[in-house]
Parts: sequence; structure tokens; C-alpha cells
Amino acid sequence: MKSLAFTVFRRLILGLPTLAGVVIVSFVLTHLLPGDPAVYFAGAAPTPEAIADLRKSLLLDRPLWEQFLAYLGHLAHGDLGRSLVTGQPVLSDLYTRLPATLELTLTALALAILIAVPLGVLAALSKGSVVDHVCRVFSTTALSMPSFFTSLLLVFVFYYALGVSPAPLGRVDPMAFPVTERTGFVVVDSVLAADWSSLRDGVAHILLPATALALSGIGPLMRITRGAMLGILSSDFMRAARSYDMSRWKVVYVYALRNALLPVLTTAGFVFSFLISANVVIEKVFSWPGIGSYALEALVASDYAAVQGFVLAVATVYVLTNIFIDILYGLVDVRVRLAG
Repeated sequence: MKSLAFTVFRRLILGLPTLAGVVIVSFVLTHLLPGDPAVYFAGAAPTPEAIADLRKSLLLDRPLWEQFLAYLGHLAHGDLGRSLVTGQPVLSDLYTRLPATLELTLTALALAILIAVPLGVLAALSKGSVVDHVCRVFSTTALSMPSFFTSLLLVFVFYYALGVSPAPLGRVDPMAFPVTERTGFVVVDSVLAADWSSLRDGVAHILLPATALALSGIGPLMRITRGAMLGILSSDFMRAARSYDMSRWKVVYVYALRNALLPVLTTAGFVFSFLISANVVIEKVFSWPGIGSYALEALVASDYAAVQGFVLAVATVYVLTNIFIDILYGLVDVRVRLAG
């Protein structure tokens, strides 16, 4: 337990320079964006005096370094600023919307793993066969298709053409009674409340966006699984395991797959980080009320505080994901020491 706590603390300390770099880069890049927030929010026919007053209230009349120091001062007190789009504190907006993004991203990652790992194992066991080539073509196609295209295609086929999916209008039916919120995850909260109607509604609404998002992660996960399994299956200890007349199932799924999981876990961490930032388009297509659609709206309006808060939130999730992957290493492979 002490070793685990030390590892988590050390990873958090090592992640601070990354977060500091993200703060600096996001601040500079957002202020280099074209457009003037004061002009955008001053109204349809703003006067020069109104624009000047708004720029002064937003500190936009000060040099960039003074704006950055003011931003750091607020950040040190846990204040990410106030969104000009919603009128609410950015931290409050992110806290409200982050569960929706995490639910969508985790569901997509789970779907990607459930599809990619078995296909990767199957491709490795059938190396050079038709099955292997079909699996590789499928992974390449899934990776190469843009998210907006797969999203619109799924909506057209399953909602418009077949009518088996609900309208892409958020996490639940707009006319449904909201489930009691405990975790912020609609599916989990429905199970905790034993509200099976809300559970069916939540699963029906998350299935299409999660599938569209999962397609982006299937390719790398399947290729890494296939490559790792090929390396393990050709190793000396696997040949020794086969000589003991063990069942094929035990050799492949107990010994080979477990030893191939380390690179798969690493890739899953990268895929999760990619999905949580790539779901901006998915959330917009499906009207999903997450931080992705929030950031897109803020970007269009040159809402600096909201964009910077989104980037910082994604970076924080990325650092925490790496810590979680490090912990899983020690659970999957006893040779990996958490304190190392």
C-alpha cells in the first residue's frame, strides 16, 4: 500500500511540468486565435465605447504577460474564469459536463477493446490466412474513416433508414424524466436507482456515438494485440508450454494473452487520451452535452477561459490515465514493480 501511494504521488509530481506546459501553450494559442471576444459579445451594433469597456473588463487592454499573470493568480485559487457563452464559472461548466464525456469515452474504449483484442488474437493465430487479411483490412478501414463521416453514416442508417435508434438529441429522450443523479453516468445511475426504463433509454442513446468513437480506437488496439501475440507465440516458453500437452485455450488465453497485455494496456491509455479529445465532433453530431461540444462552442465564440479550461481538463485526465496504467502494469505483470 505504501509503495502504491508513493508511486501515485511520484507520478503526480512528474505530471506537474506537463500541466504547466499545457497552461502556457493553451494560453498563448487561444490569444492568437483570430477574432475579438469583446466585439463578439458586445452585440449586433456595438459602439466603440462599449467594446472598449468590455475589453477592459476582460483585461484584453493589458499586455499579454499581464493577462497571463492574472490568469495564473486565478488558477492558483482554483478559478478557471467565467465562460462568456454560458455566463457560468468554467469550473462549474466542466464539472457538470465532464461525466457525459467520460461516460461516452469509457464506453467507446470498452467497445474498442472488446472488438479489437479478440480480433487481434484471431489474426495472430491465423497469420497469413484470409482471416488475418480481413481483420487487418477492417482495422485499417476503421482507423482511416473520419469520425464525422462514421457518425453521420450511423445516424443515417440506424435512425433515418432503419428507425431502430433514437434521435441523436443527447443522452436521454428529451421528454423522459431524468434519473436521480449520483455518479453523473446515466447508465450507472439508472442501475443504482433500479430504473430499467431509463437504463434502456440511456443505452439506446449512447450506443451509436460510442460505436462511432470506438471505430477510431479499434485499429491501433488490434494491430498492437496482433503484434504482441505473434511475438509471444513464437517465444521459447510458449513452445515449452505446448510440450506439456496443455489445452489450446489455456496456452493462448492464460499464458500468451496475459504476457501480451502490457503493450495493449499502453496503447489503450493512448487511445483513451485520443478519444477524450477526439469526441468533440461526435458530441456535436449527437448533441451530446459533454466538454467536447462545450469547447467547440467556446472556440467559435473566442471564449478564452472556456477553451483553456477544456485543454487543462483533458491534460489532467491524460496524466491521471497514465498513473492508472502504471498501476495496472503491476497487477498484470508481477515483474513490474510499482516503486520502480
